[in-house]
Amino acid sequence: MFKPQKLLVIISLMISICIWGWGCASKSYVKKQTQELEYQNQTNKAQIDELKSRLATTDAKADNALSTAREALKKAETAAGYTGYVEFTAIGEREVNFDFDSYLIEKIGKDILDEIGTAMQQHPELILEIEGHTDNVGSDDYNLMLGQKRAESVKRYLADKYGIALHRMFYISFGKTKPKELADTRTGQASQRRAVLRLLGPKAE
Repeated sequence: MFKPQKLLVIISLMISICIWGWGCASKSYVKKQTQELEYQNQTNKAQIDELKSRLATTDAKADNALSTAREALKKAETAAGYTGYVEFTAIGEREVNFDFDSYLIEKIGKDILDEIGTAMQQHPELILEIEGHTDNVGSDDYNLMLGQKRAESVKRYLADKYGIALHRMFYISFGKTKPKELADTRTGQASQRRAVLRLLGPKAE
């Protein structure tokens, strides 16, 4: 049997070992938690930086579209023989719809564009504003690009078939940012895939 003094020493040693082991485990746990927090902070920072970059890109695109629209108005005034500032107003609006993930113009869309092309041929003072829109499927960047392609398809069709001067047509892509109605149904989604065509003419004095 162990003498009381030896037993006391052994018990003390065991307690010390347990405390040391617990301390090591605690340090390991804290280190692991700290690493996970650092990783999460880095991830959050990367996400914030990406969002800031996207916002800056969107702002630049909007500024560029506004500048293009103003330049188109100036060129249209010159082409129609106007001098000085001429205020334009909408005189008609139509829509051309597209299939999912497509910017090809279908038969019914071409019929609408034929009406607009004929009107612009007969009235050289008119200009056309084109808005490209998409449904809410996919990323913001992809839908901005798709909306732009839809608007460009309209512009190219009118230029190729009716000879409408490019400076009489300007466009902007809104992607999925301006939904026409709730898009939680198949019909609602289909209505988003569109190009809005707005004929503009000088205001009567």
